[in-house]
Amino acid sequence: MVAAFENTDQVNFFTLEYLHLYISIFVAFLNSAINGYDLSLINGLLGMKQFNETFVGPGADAKSWDVGTKALLFAMLQIGSMLGCLLSSWPMDYFGRRGGMIIGSCIVIIASLLSALTNSLTSFMAGRFVLGFGIVFVTTAAPVYVAEVSHPTFRGRAAAIYNTGWFVGSIPAAAIVYALRNMPGNEAWRIPVAFQAVFSGLVLVASFVIPESPRWLLAKGHRREAMAFLAKYHANNKLDAEIVQLQLREIEKSLDEEKQQESYRFASFFKSKSSRHRALIILSVAFFSQFAGNWVPTYFQTQVTEYFGIVGEDKTLLLNVVTGGISFVASIIGASLVDKFGRRPFMLFGQMGYTLWYLLIMIFLGIYYNGLSNSDEATGPPWAGITAFVLLELFAVNYSICWTPLNALYPVECLNYGARSKGMAMCQMLINVANILQSYVLSYGLQSFRWKFFAFYFLFNLFSVVVVWLIFPETKGRTLEQLDQIFEDPSPVKASLEVPKAPEIFEAYPVSMGVMRPRRRVEFELPMH
Repeated sequence: MVAAFENTDQVNFFTLEYLHLYISIFVAFLNSAINGYDLSLINGLLGMKQFNETFVGPGADAKSWDVGTKALLFAMLQIGSMLGCLLSSWPMDYFGRRGGMIIGSCIVIIASLLSALTNSLTSFMAGRFVLGFGIVFVTTAAPVYVAEVSHPTFRGRAAAIYNTGWFVGSIPAAAIVYALRNMPGNEAWRIPVAFQAVFSGLVLVASFVIPESPRWLLAKGHRREAMAFLAKYHANNKLDAEIVQLQLREIEKSLDEEKQQESYRFASFFKSKSSRHRALIILSVAFFSQFAGNWVPTYFQTQVTEYFGIVGEDKTLLLNVVTGGISFVASIIGASLVDKFGRRPFMLFGQMGYTLWYLLIMIFLGIYYNGLSNSDEATGPPWAGITAFVLLELFAVNYSICWTPLNALYPVECLNYGARSKGMAMCQMLINVANILQSYVLSYGLQSFRWKFFAFYFLFNLFSVVVVWLIFPETKGRTLEQLDQIFEDPSPVKASLEVPKAPEIFEAYPVSMGVMRPRRRVEFELPMH
C-alpha cells in the first residue's frame, strides 16, 4: 500500500491540544515516580534510627536486622507485584489504559496509608505486599499509554523520558527522610511512608480528564473516537490529514492480523520464532536491568557506604539524596539522546560500562582492604575507598543514561499491539522475580562476602554484553506496527541494522522548532508480514 503526502500545511506542536497531550503524558510519567519513591524510601528508612527502633528494638540500626527479615522487607513489594502481574493486563485491556492507572492508584493509596499507620512489622510487610500489587497495575499501563498516545515524531523520546520519572519519586523520598532524620518519635518515618500516596492521588484525579489510547479505542471498535484523537492530538484537528489516515490504516491492519494470529493469549509468545524472540528479549531486559548492580547504589546504598570508609547516619542519608539527583540528570541526558544514537548502541555501551565500573571498584577496594584476604578491616589508603565510591556513583550515572530510559521503552517497542498489555505484564512479573532473587542474593552475598560480592556483577554484566550483541535488534526509526516486520525476518538483528527502504512518518514530517513540516510529496510502503 502506498500513501502520499501532497499538502504543505504545517503541524504546530505548540497548541492547546498538544499542551493537553503533554500533560496527559506527564500524568503517566508520575506512575514511574510511584515506583521510584518506594525504592529510595526503604533505602533511607533503613538508615533512620526511628524506623529501626520501631521494628527491631531500642538502639537498633540497619545491621540489627536479621538478614532474612531484611531481605523479606525488600521482597514483599516484589512478591505483591509478581502476583499482581497475573491480573495487571486485565483492567487495561477491558477498561482502557487509563483504567489500569486508576485501579492501581487506588490500591497504592490504601497500601501507603496502611503501612504508615501500623506499629507491627507484619502489618508493614502486608502493606508493602498490597503496595506492590498496585504498583504493577500502574507501571504496566503507563508506559503502554505513553507509547500509544505520543506523536510518532517524539514517541521514542516520550517513552524514554517515562522511566526517568523514577527519580521524580526517589529524590523527594530521600530528601524527606533526610529532612526528618532528627524528628523525635515515629512520625519521622510515618510521614515519608504516607507521602507515597500523593503521587497516586494526583494520577487518580488526572486520569479522569486525559484522553484514552487510540489503539485501545480501535481495538474496542470505537473508530470515530480514535480518529478524533489522532486528528486532535496528531494533526491540529485535521481529520483528512495523511498522518491520521495512515495511522488508522496501520493500526487496523495490525489489529486484524493479530486477531487471526490469536496474539492476545500468553501462550502466543511461544507459538512462533518471532514470538519466542520477543519473549527472550523481555526475559533478558528484566534480568539485565535488575542484575546490573543497580541495587547497590539504590536500595542498599545506606548499608554499603561503610565498605568505602563512609560512616554516620547524616552522611549516608545525604548521599542517598545526592545519588538520586545526579542519576536524575543523567537519565534526562540519556532520554534526550536515545533517539539520536539508537537503542542497541545504548544497551551495548551500558553493559560494557557496567562491567568496567565494577572491575575498577573491585580493584580499588582491593587496594583499600590491602588484598582479598583482608575483607573486614580496611588497612589501605583511605583515598582508595573514596575512589571506589566515586566509581560506584559513575556506575549509577552510566546506568541512568542507558538502562533507565530503555527499561520501559524497549519492551513496548518489541511487542505488537495484541501482545503489548500481556507482554508488559510478563515483563513486570519477570522484573519482580529478578528483584525478589536480588533481595536475597544481595542480602546474603554482602553478609557472606562483603565488598567482594561485587565481583558477581562484573561477571554477570560481561555475560550480558554477549547476549545483547546477539539477540537485541535496533528499534529506532520505525512505528510500533512497522517493527513487526523486523521480528518476522529470519535475521531480526541484521534486518534492524539496515536502513529502511522507505521513509517513516517522522522522516516525512521533519520537526523544526516545534513545527512538523510535511514534504511536498513523500511515498512510502506500509510493511507487509
